[in-house]
Amino acid sequence: MRIRSSFIRALVAATSAVAMVVSASLVSPARAADALDALDPDAPASSSPAATQSPTVSIPVRTVDTPGRGGQNGTIVMRVGNSAPIRVIVDTGFSGLVLFPGVWDRKPAQVRQSDTRVSLDTETLGKVRGLRGGAPMTFNGVTTTTNIPFITATGSNPYLRQWTNQGVYGLLGIGTKGEGFVNPFSALPGVLGMRWSIHFQRTRTDASARRGEIVLGAEPPLQSTMSLNMPYVGQDANGSLLWNDQATPGCWRFGKRPEVCLPTQLDAAFNITRVRGARFRTLPTNNDGNLRRGTAVNWAEPGSAFSGISYRAGNRPSVNLTRVIPRGQARIIVGNELYFDNVVTYNTITGNVYISDPR
Repeated sequence: MRIRSSFIRALVAATSAVAMVVSASLVSPARAADALDALDPDAPASSSPAATQSPTVSIPVRTVDTPGRGGQNGTIVMRVGNSAPIRVIVDTGFSGLVLFPGVWDRKPAQVRQSDTRVSLDTETLGKVRGLRGGAPMTFNGVTTTTNIPFITATGSNPYLRQWTNQGVYGLLGIGTKGEGFVNPFSALPGVLGMRWSIHFQRTRTDASARRGEIVLGAEPPLQSTMSLNMPYVGQDANGSLLWNDQATPGCWRFGKRPEVCLPTQLDAAFNITRVRGARFRTLPTNNDGNLRRGTAVNWAEPGSAFSGISYRAGNRPSVNLTRVIPRGQARIIVGNELYFDNVVTYNTITGNVYISDPR
């Protein structure tokens, strides 16, 4: 999914001033100081001029092959309580942390594990059943300001074992809607818990796993291909603002059919874009139910005269594979090819998602 046409969004000085005032009103001096104190001195900082105004922390993203399904996933390393480093899949399709069986032999310090049985629905793993726990969580030296609830899965299956066999022991949900549990990023100190950007890098046959990056505290880009507005849905238990990232307005055109605007979700873990809804039953598909190879797909923000994202449907997961599910309410779930081809920046102060060219 490559950017085909770009339109520059210059931020004038007045807009920047307003944004700084809004940020200052939402981030107390104490929280900002906490953010600066919590920074890992060895963590790479952003090279942008905005880095002098607010702290940023870079988390390396390692790309791994998706077991049994084709495509690729972005993973990062985190700590739960005083655990050893744990590699987890990055997922924007839900909120919370699911740990896989075998994640540790002995419960680490600062981790509370209860006998409360809970279940959580995820697009990537399906329904997960397990025990509820809680702990502070740390990302490249920065720790959440409160304990975060999580699930330790109580049962394994062949799919989970394929993940643990390659050293991946969890699914980290950083969605902004607040369904399920708490997005751990939102409980990080200061602006680190209010803005972040995500970019994955594809692996190549002639190179070892390449790294992408998550930048905590990332400023909105000065140049973006699309700027999308998420509907506001309230606050979580910690007072963080929640936005419905599963209903971001987007306008789509498939082949020569008229453009249709409908709820759009961005999913960093699933490697297929899904086109859902009875209204799409006449779209051309292959025998496997995927959008016919070569069909043009165009995606624009509402009110724009230009398509921000354009590609042709193909058969490659995490690149151009698009499945048509001709039933139910119409919506689009964008696969993780978006995060490989672009930098996606979330601003939970304003409820904006920015998609920009990594070049």
